[in-house]
Amino acid sequence: MKKIIYFILALALGAGNARALEYEPASGMTYMGFFGMNVSKLQNHLGFDKAKVGATLGVKVDYVLPRAHGTYLTAGLDWTMKGGKASFYYDNSSLENGTLKYDLHYLEIPVRVGFRYNVMENLGFYGEVGPYFAIGVGGKHKCRIDADGTDAREVEKQETYPAFNNDEFPKEGFQRWDAGISFRVGAEYEQHYNLMIGCDWGLSDLYRGSYRDAAHDAGVPTLPKVKNFNFSITVGYRF
Repeated sequence: MKKIIYFILALALGAGNARALEYEPASGMTYMGFFGMNVSKLQNHLGFDKAKVGATLGVKVDYVLPRAHGTYLTAGLDWTMKGGKASFYYDNSSLENGTLKYDLHYLEIPVRVGFRYNVMENLGFYGEVGPYFAIGVGGKHKCRIDADGTDAREVEKQETYPAFNNDEFPKEGFQRWDAGISFRVGAEYEQHYNLMIGCDWGLSDLYRGSYRDAAHDAGVPTLPKVKNFNFSITVGYRF
């Protein structure tokens, strides 16, 4: 009886491997354009515990390695909106009558290694992981205050200034450079239509050195390292 069971299992595994080889992705290079939505936060920033919604779009190139059974390399160029927001108590108010929001716009270059498995001829799944490198190209820091605390919708004071190249408030801006680890999982239909879900974990401290120095001179305890975190949902088309 055991021999029969082992024989059936061997046949099943053999059939599965044959099917996997039948649908194995062809080696070579392809291109994809994509766009979608970000939900981002500033990790460890004091009080920045609320997510901010933004947009992302970009292009990527995938190279499936020959005789690698679905393993591929990918790199791209993304424009992405990150940042975060928070509420605070202004002038000892008992109400959260102030809001802060960072809109941080980056150009990113992700470099990842991935693996793809085709369950059918027209349907495949894949996952990829690797580093990303980014430079800040725009964005703003907005501060809105309802000074009397009677109606948070009424703005009595508002300040807006660039998030990176900040001459008016040089100690408040973030540094431009960022880097971290990115992860993506996705599904592809008919070798063209893609749906991807991903996360980016920033590893770089966003605070400028001048901001830390000013805080230290003012007697503020050591500031935590502020890092980007981002969750994304995108759709893409492979050429």
